[in-house]
Amino acid sequence: MKNKGKFIKQIMIYGLILLASSLISELVNQLWPGFPMPPALIGMIMLYVLLTLKIVKLEQVEGVSNFFVQIISLIFIPSGIALVTKLDVLKAEGVQIVVVIVMSTLMLLLFTAGIAWGLVQLKERWSKRGDAVEMEEES
Repeated sequence: MKNKGKFIKQIMIYGLILLASSLISELVNQLWPGFPMPPALIGMIMLYVLLTLKIVKLEQVEGVSNFFVQIISLIFIPSGIALVTKLDVLKAEGVQIVVVIVMSTLMLLLFTAGIAWGLVQLKERWSKRGDAVEMEEES
């Protein structure tokens, strides 16, 4: 019974995050109609920030997260069915779609690698600066 109560609390945390992300998404759509923000993306960002700032502890969401990972294949069934219903579009424009997917994936990988490289360089400079300050203090 204790685990059931813990699971319900975890679902309530996820529910509050989804509610807040839906409200934020609606607000963004009102302020910038041409810039849609999916509530799921906002929710993931919110959960990451809450976990990073230790407002929400990992134990408070771990059980539901593991449950979602176990059923993730079921979540993609509607997307697969939607693809099957659009086979005529895939047949007519399949090559262009594949090219766009490959190009955007490569661009995303390069962009992510560039940011990661920049952050590593920044961290190295920061640590060298800290080492130089320590050496000056010792002298």
